[in-house]
Amino acid sequence: MMEEQLKHLKQLVEKNLEIKTENIKNSKFLCVASGKGGVGKTNFSVNFAYTLANKLDKKVLLIDADIGLGNIHVILNIPLIRSLKDFFEGKKDIEENIISVKGFDLIPGFSGIDNISELEEEKVVMLVNKLNEISAKYDYIIIDTGAGIGKDVINFVVPSDKTFVITTPEPTALTDAYSFIKSLYKIYNYKNFKIIVNLAKNEEEAYETFNRINTSSKKFLNLDLELAGFLPISENLKKSVIERKLICEEFPKDKFSEKILYIALKETGEKVEKRDLSFFEKFLSLITGRV
Repeated sequence: MMEEQLKHLKQLVEKNLEIKTENIKNSKFLCVASGKGGVGKTNFSVNFAYTLANKLDKKVLLIDADIGLGNIHVILNIPLIRSLKDFFEGKKDIEENIISVKGFDLIPGFSGIDNISELEEEKVVMLVNKLNEISAKYDYIIIDTGAGIGKDVINFVVPSDKTFVITTPEPTALTDAYSFIKSLYKIYNYKNFKIIVNLAKNEEEAYETFNRINTSSKKFLNLDLELAGFLPISENLKKSVIERKLICEEFPKDKFSEKILYIALKETGEKVEKRDLSFFEKFLSLITGRV
């Protein structure tokens, strides 16, 4: 039943999604997704957007596309004066819903569903097309999707340039992340995944976690995944979340913030500042050919 629903969504995307590539220019569409909730997906999205904008001087648009469960405005501690809901209800054009916060642009999401029509696939497809029309203004458009593989998530992931899949070492998180990748790859032939291991106790645990999911992917899908980086457990992150502040702004020297910057530098292709690499990073540089 699930496979039939996904095939239906594939047909819908192929029929209605008309990407205007001439408008994209140098901007990149990056999705942030996860197989399950509670793995730190949105915290990564917000801090990643902040780092790209403020540390690397990129023009960034962050979209809270967790339909009906959006909470980026809560993390940023800003009032919800406009959101995607206005666009879906036809009250405002997409550009009217953009607000500037902490050096980057944001289209907030919303919580709660008043009308099931808000979830119609056609509206998500229309949103993606609208984003293409304004994409030339940005270096990066980051789409923080909902957890799992719902119809709205699929419509955002399929046309994106790449998707960061957030997981943790927890077995259920890994299983769900693999299922997410498997579904997108087998049904849509989408393969632009980059893995981020969050809440890792140390580098060894992060690599072991990545190796487990990559081994399964290579064995059963013949798909070799890429590790974008890992994010360590951080007490400052917990403190920042409680106080509704961004760890990359409040604690730029924290290991978590440094790893976000490292991921951002690799994404932009900019030179990573020379420093003494750890054993883990040296190992990754050898097997991936990256510095």
